Amino acid sequence: MTDFWLFSALLLVAGIVVVLWPLWQRGRQATVDRTALNVALFEERLAELEGQRGAGEISEEQYQQTRQEASRLLLEDTAEADQRQRPRVAGTPALLVVAAILMVPLVLVLYSSWGNPAGLALYRELQERPQVESLEALIDRMERITEVQPQNGEAWFMLGRAYMNAQQPEQAVRAFGLSVERLGERPEVLAQLAQARYFAAGNQLDAQSVAALDKALEMEPREPTALGLLGIAAFESADYSGAIAYWERLLAGMPPGSSGAEAIQGGIERARQRLGQPAPAVDEVAEQAVIRVRLEIDPQIAAGLDDGAVVFLFARDPNGPPMPLVAKRFALDELPAEVELSAADAMLPGVTLTPGQSLQLVARVSPDGDALSGSHQGRTDNVEVGAQQRVLVKVDQPL
Repeated sequence: MTDFWLFSALLLVAGIVVVLWPLWQRGRQATVDRTALNVALFEERLAELEGQRGAGEISEEQYQQTRQEASRLLLEDTAEADQRQRPRVAGTPALLVVAAILMVPLVLVLYSSWGNPAGLALYRELQERPQVESLEALIDRMERITEVQPQNGEAWFMLGRAYMNAQQPEQAVRAFGLSVERLGERPEVLAQLAQARYFAAGNQLDAQSVAALDKALEMEPREPTALGLLGIAAFESADYSGAIAYWERLLAGMPPGSSGAEAIQGGIERARQRLGQPAPAVDEVAEQAVIRVRLEIDPQIAAGLDDGAVVFLFARDPNGPPMPLVAKRFALDELPAEVELSAADAMLPGVTLTPGQSLQLVARVSPDGDALSGSHQGRTDNVEVGAQQRVLVKVDQPL
């Protein structure tokens, strides 16, 4: 901040000089210009008189009288100009001092009212130290950001997350509430607000929290915080079937084999134990994790393709990376076909499918057999893994 105040002081001094220097110069120039004009007129009059005397138009006596009169007028005009200018010249230094004294506090008052010194200091801090070293430092920084930008809903959301990590749910409720007011009803913000209210109320869901979770799931059926919290609430209220339903939906959107997925799977198994249901065997789960598809191609499109053209059918997570999870290859003479996609058709090792998981099915025609190129395709969204009913995917749209 030292350089800021130094440059501000230099600009202030420059402003004083720029504004008042022409006024002082004009006062001096006015006196100089009036005196010089009187002298020039006097000299011109003398030259004229000497010319008249030389030409014999006036006598020596007339010449001397006229010259004395001109000298007297010159002295009177000069004295009169000095009298008129003296108050202005005497007042100019006082004006400079008063203006310089008043300008400094006026600028400081205006900057304090209209400027943003706290925002400037925060900006400098973010430039010098973009990362914080502790949770307490993060909370302090986010609190100052919300003070400088109280309408920044994203900042309030991040502050709420920091409060939750610091186990301060009461403060998080306020932060998430302000975030909703500024960002509107977003599913992730509503879910976080409900979770903060849940912990602040001693692990109890009130009516407002339930309404927020319902709204979040209405906007995003796979919102993970909402599904996880509703599953916890259902489990604690002995609604084990409801807990299983929520957690299975949550598990379907999680990376298979991740620590989070394993924790949710453990919760599902505990809920089944409370219901007296044995955990399904691994082979049984794998048997249920299939996608039943009927694959067709429009006859007019097929008629325009060579015999070497192939059709690729693949499934991908619409909320994940573009890489397909599972895929199969078909020749044109194999269509229409009834197909079952499973983890055995995975593109990469370690890929699994979970019953209830929602995927996107795409069938693409490649005239040259290259999976990265295509001429036509068909697509079906929101396909549930493990559904008994077969899903139709028909290639009928040009690329």
